[in-house]
Amino acid sequence: MKRFLVGLLVLTLFLSGCGSKTSEDSSSKLQTIQTSNTAKNNSDSIGAPHINQYVPQLITYNGNHISAWVNQFLFVENGDLKESYNNDKSYIKLSYVKDNTIKTIDLTSYALKYDLFNGIDYITASASGKYIVLEFSSDVPISIIVDTYTSKSSILWYDESKKESMMRISFNPNNDEEFAFLPSAEINGLNGSHSLKLYEIKTHKINTVGEISEKDISMQNSMIQWGKNTISVISLDKNKIFNFTYNNK
Repeated sequence: MKRFLVGLLVLTLFLSGCGSKTSEDSSSKLQTIQTSNTAKNNSDSIGAPHINQYVPQLITYNGNHISAWVNQFLFVENGDLKESYNNDKSYIKLSYVKDNTIKTIDLTSYALKYDLFNGIDYITASASGKYIVLEFSSDVPISIIVDTYTSKSSILWYDESKKESMMRISFNPNNDEEFAFLPSAEINGLNGSHSLKLYEIKTHKINTVGEISEKDISMQNSMIQWGKNTISVISLDKNKIFNFTYNNK
């Protein structure tokens, strides 16, 4: 009965996103973004505290082995994130189903610390559901990794001294401990190029797969997809595809 009730609750949450904007991530898993009609800026002044209406208030992810969703509600004032307003608090909460139980993690502190007033706009997970990764929308995006076994979270820094994170993360479909990513700010050479890289979670080892020119594709308007022996960086409109050979063991 408990398993049935949990399943029914998750199904209800996903059905509530019907009719909303949808997109597919690199593993062809459904990611749904739903913006509540109540998220309206009714303030007379742009500087007055108000709800950031551009933040998707519900994002869902449904993989083969895990279902997850993010609820977020953020107040902003003069372009800065506010912790609370009129007795209501800003919040970002990740929920996921683990062992037939719904677990919830509060991620608000990350948004407040780094003033990430645009909230989360991307969520993905490793093949078995061991890890969930969430990307905060920003000029320099910041990604958070959550270990679903321990419910612990941390920022995936590429260069913490420069506040540069990893972005557009896509897990190896055959290995929960490895993913491909693009550094959120690094630009190489005079012509400006970005490096597609691999990261091993257990060893923290980073390897470079290849480089792409900024003029050919924008990092924030791209996604990473794994093939049998390739890793591809694809523009969101799918008009540009860059393939790199990879020995997928």
